[in-house]
Order: sequence, then structure tokens, then C-alpha cells
Amino acid sequence: MRYSNDIRSICLIVGLLFLTQLAACKGEKKVSEPAPKTEVVEMKTMDQPGLCPQTRGTSPAPEPYTGMTNILPASKENLAAGKQLFHQGVQPITCETCHGFKGDGFGVIFARMQPYPRDFTCYQTMNEVSDGQMFWIIKHGSHGTRMKLFKELKEDEIWQLVHYVRQFADYRESHRVR
Repeated sequence: MRYSNDIRSICLIVGLLFLTQLAACKGEKKVSEPAPKTEVVEMKTMDQPGLCPQTRGTSPAPEPYTGMTNILPASKENLAAGKQLFHQGVQPITCETCHGFKGDGFGVIFARMQPYPRDFTCYQTMNEVSDGQMFWIIKHGSHGTRMKLFKELKEDEIWQLVHYVRQFADYRESHRVR
């Protein structure tokens, strides 16, 4: 019985000390010391996330995909549909999960992927990828990467995704909706 009362007393004292310290700190601003200057050396490797341009090779799409261009106009409606698919609509795993909210390749699981997901914000890389190549990769996946195939998507949905992905890098003036 006495042991139980001692624990209660200790808890009460600790609680009062905490409240006293909290009251004493109210309104007090703490100034922290600036961090010491350090030199950051950035090293980039072929599979490093955020590398622009990304230098890894992707197997080329077969004919007739290589010469295809997006059959849908880059309208506000198609971009909105592509955005919805990229962030929420594609299942079982959204594009955003791997490629990130900003399309920069920093999705929530990017660190567990080799090679890292494609960075759609890199103009130098994306300008070299044809619409047909993107269509092929979305539909059939990308061999040697974790990019899975999305055969369940309709053709129009894939083209909407291509438009939305292109806007991350401001691909071409003709693809931008103002």
C-alpha cells in the first residue's frame, strides 16, 4: 500500500515540475545557435534520384508506337483527367506513389526502387521520350525497372496521362494549357 502511495506522490511531483517549467517558458523565445557552415559536395550517379538528364536506357517501343503522337488535344479537360489518374485513379498503385506528387521521381517508395523512378520534371530527358514511347511504357511496363504495366487503362486514359506527365517539364508550348 505504501509503495503505491509513493508512486502517486512521485508522479504528482513530476507533473507539477513539468507544469512549472511550462509556465516559466510561456512567451519566452529561444534563440538557437546557427549551424556551423559545412561544404556540401554533390555527387551524381546514373541511378541517383533527381539526376537531370537521366541517362539510363529504356528499351524502345516497337513500331507503330515509336512514331505515335498524342491523339487527344492538350485541353483543360484532358489535363484534369490525366491529373486525376496520376494522383488517384490508377490502381492498384498510383503514378504518384513512385513518381511523386510533383512528378520529380520522389514518390513515397522511391528509395526502395532501383533504378529510381523517372523524373518527369527534367526537360532534357522528357524531350527525348516520344508520346508513343510513353504510351507503350504505361500500357506494357518498362523492362528492367519497377514500372508495372497498366493494361486495364483505356487508350484515352493513357493519352490523358501522357499530357499530364508532359506538363511537369513544360514539354512544349503546344502542350501547355493557358
